[in-house]
Amino acid sequence: MSIGLAVLFVVIGACVLFDIGGFIRRRCGQVQRKAADRHREMQWSHGRLETPYIPMLSVRPAFIRALGLPLLIVGALLALLHLD
Repeated sequence: MSIGLAVLFVVIGACVLFDIGGFIRRRCGQVQRKAADRHREMQWSHGRLETPYIPMLSVRPAFIRALGLPLLIVGALLALLHLD
């Protein structure tokens, strides 16, 4: 059971870290476009000049992909503990 959990952690961590299928990149692009449109509309409704939209850290693909590294490490450590 624990080796299965370790393998699951490693697989999920690797999928997130290497963005298998490009899901993270596509989803972050959609979220950033939607937020930029909202930001632009808000600026126009207040009569301000358009200012550039800078996405938050949590919507950047590199940040989300980096979260896969701890999962990969935990899975590897669980596998090492089980194999000893």
